[in-house]
Amino acid sequence: MQKTYDDLSQIDSILKKGGVMLCPTNTIWGLSCDAYNKSAVDRIFQIKERDLTKKLIILVNSIEQLKECVESIHPRIETLLEFCNRPLTVIYPASPNLPAYLSTEINTVGIRVTKNQLLIDIIENLGHPLVSTSANKQGVPFPKNFNEIAPAIIKDVDYTCYAQRNIKNAGRPSLIIRYNEEGELIFLR
Repeated sequence: MQKTYDDLSQIDSILKKGGVMLCPTNTIWGLSCDAYNKSAVDRIFQIKERDLTKKLIILVNSIEQLKECVESIHPRIETLLEFCNRPLTVIYPASPNLPAYLSTEINTVGIRVTKNQLLIDIIENLGHPLVSTSANKQGVPFPKNFNEIAPAIIKDVDYTCYAQRNIKNAGRPSLIIRYNEEGELIFLR
């Protein structure tokens, strides 16, 4: 019988030791690790063979946790996060509340409030955000479901989640937006 559940205490232990996991998100399957562990973040770049200038997104489990990571959220953005049905990654000015290695050269970070219950629970147990990126090598299309993830990716992670492996319908990446001081939205993807 194939295991169909994930042991949160096992995942927590792996992440706290600098591990990288392969997990479903509320968008597509991704590689994730403790955002506050630079060695783990560096491993994700190695696994993906990703250019270091292409930063990873940060996943938080709530708007409250988001407020701990950024200096301010425009009220329009907060409302949008509450009511938007599609996963939404927002580009914010970098904050001293997050490690500098997570920000881009232009001093920004991309953060998404996840609605995936497994990730919400993992982040809650860990006590701080995860980083996330699609589960593919740079330049290769993202996998549409678990069965399309390259064996090399699976081999290189420390934990592969059991949840949602059998879901065949393709997820899609999140919308990515940024905003100006007036709260006007600029759609990047």
